[in-house]
Amino acid sequence: MGSISLWMCLVLTICTWHKTIGCTWMRTLPRSPSMFQVFSNNTITMLQKMGHEVSRETQITFPDKQYRQVGNFKADEQLVFISQTLNAIKKLYSSGKYESTAWDQKGVDRFMNDLHRQTSELDQCLKAMKTRLSKSVKRVNKKMSLHFKFLNNYLKREKHSASGWEDIRTVVLAHLRRLDTTLSSQ
Repeated sequence: MGSISLWMCLVLTICTWHKTIGCTWMRTLPRSPSMFQVFSNNTITMLQKMGHEVSRETQITFPDKQYRQVGNFKADEQLVFISQTLNAIKKLYSSGKYESTAWDQKGVDRFMNDLHRQTSELDQCLKAMKTRLSKSVKRVNKKMSLHFKFLNNYLKREKHSASGWEDIRTVVLAHLRRLDTTLSSQ
């Protein structure tokens, strides 16, 4: 009977321990980056290496207003925003229609793997947190959803051309950098 109680106590401790420590994926130790920041830096670097400098002006506007609003969100709401944005980026690139580009497929695969790791770890954190979103957060997330829908439609209009993908890569790179600074400001 005593061993059953001990095991029950151990199982309950492990289950509640995960909830109490918070999101270790996002937590930093003094003078070291979090795992999220490590993978964020990797995805930014890989995306930079995938393409080349675009000489023409892109027709895509960046949602600066939404990012400014995110700066006023609580930390858990910012994590929801980061997660939804990264998932939208992952969805955009998961079409796999970049044959027209000169991108190294191994680099694209590494980029997608790191992006997948970021989204899955962040989604796990958010499941444990069960954050309630305010109306302003929902409004910003809706506008970002429309922005990514525009990006997807832009790619279709450009017939997934190399120049269309370079425009998308440039905008996504700006997103990844802003998400990284959003996290750093927490």
